[in-house]
Amino acid sequence: MSIQVGSEDKSWRVGFLKNVMQPGKLLLIFCMQVLFLSVKLQRTSEDPITSLNARLLQSTRLALPANPSIHIALRLSAHHSMHDERRYLKRLKTDLQSQLSSFSGVQPSTDLAALYLLALRASCQDHHSQHRAISYLKSRLRAEKKHIQHDVSFNNYYQYSLGVLALCVNDVRIDSSVLSGLVPHEHRHHWFHALSGLIPHEHRRHWFVGTAAMMVLALKCVSESKVPHTGTWMYSNDTRMKVQATMNKMTQKIQDRQTKNGEIGDIYSTSLALQALLAGGDEERWLKGKTRLLIEAQRGMFRNPMALSQLLPVLYHKTYLDIGQINCSNENDDLKWMRSDHRTEPNLNNQKGFVRLSVNDMNGTVICTAKVPLFQKMSLQAVLNEARSIDAKFNFETRPTVWGPFLTSVCNQRAQDNARNYWRLLTGNIPLKQGIRDYLPHQGEHIILRLSKF
Repeated sequence: MSIQVGSEDKSWRVGFLKNVMQPGKLLLIFCMQVLFLSVKLQRTSEDPITSLNARLLQSTRLALPANPSIHIALRLSAHHSMHDERRYLKRLKTDLQSQLSSFSGVQPSTDLAALYLLALRASCQDHHSQHRAISYLKSRLRAEKKHIQHDVSFNNYYQYSLGVLALCVNDVRIDSSVLSGLVPHEHRHHWFHALSGLIPHEHRRHWFVGTAAMMVLALKCVSESKVPHTGTWMYSNDTRMKVQATMNKMTQKIQDRQTKNGEIGDIYSTSLALQALLAGGDEERWLKGKTRLLIEAQRGMFRNPMALSQLLPVLYHKTYLDIGQINCSNENDDLKWMRSDHRTEPNLNNQKGFVRLSVNDMNGTVICTAKVPLFQKMSLQAVLNEARSIDAKFNFETRPTVWGPFLTSVCNQRAQDNARNYWRLLTGNIPLKQGIRDYLPHQGEHIILRLSKF
């Protein structure tokens, strides 16, 4: 059976094809197709980012200490829940006042004080509410400057740089003596030689990249700082030239470390590294790294709220430098709660097998072991608790940090900051990328807790 096409249908077809084949209309149709495709791709990319945004918002309701890094990430996001952000800010301000009080037992570290100050600025708090934090941070940096002259370490320079960045973003002029801690002097061996060389151990790559990235952000802020309401440079041309030269060297080191899959250091240090690259206008490497981060986020690698708070800004094409541009007006108050995907308690009726634990001292000597039943959704922290309940000789202690519980003592062996050692976690000979609260051991896995030097 054949279907014939009438003359009117044929005429319509011919007229349509003639119109379509006109160059101008072809270009229009092509542009519309490209626009549709780009919008579709953008939505595909934005949906998981918005989900991550909602998950970070959800973490503000967890029974965890208030974390200024979480608030900063929420403020740098494209979508907001203003009620929840104001509630969380109130918690942060209460905690900060308590920690800065002379009656408080422990005052905040330099990096934590810097994050608090950045969180206040991200919420457009007036300088009066920030004055105490600014004064405290300036005094901490002066003390840090004396300390780092004798102790060149990744952690010291990370928090030192974060402190400089926090003051700079708040339009506070950095003392020349403090600023000199980030700019190497030609006449003496300085931090740059210690931090910019090849890092011999795998677990130190994250520390180097994170430190270098924070230094780049701090130096970038200083190099572009102007006196408020005047438009004049805050620092001399000579200072700015030295700062820019140092920043360029550190940026190059970060660029050189990006692998083919987009990572820089490891998956967690990549977040901060991409901020540094964005600050330098390296969109190509940022996009490459962002693609990798989204893949790993969808695999569940950023369940830790602190890790997620460092990830989210760079997915939104933001850096900590953008905090100074937040004006707290006309913001999208449209972020909705999502069902929490945080892991439930271990299912004690569903044993998956066993996990072996070995604890080694500085000499590599095994000082205690344990074989622990492994249940579904059981974290390493839960495994350690189970080992302690099985054998009283297997004991451990932790201290709270913004990243979660940090091991300080295992089997009566204590890590000492002044001795520069810590508990390194390995599966076989491979360092774990997650902490004890986030890592989920596998059946038959052998986890080693080794007291190590840093």
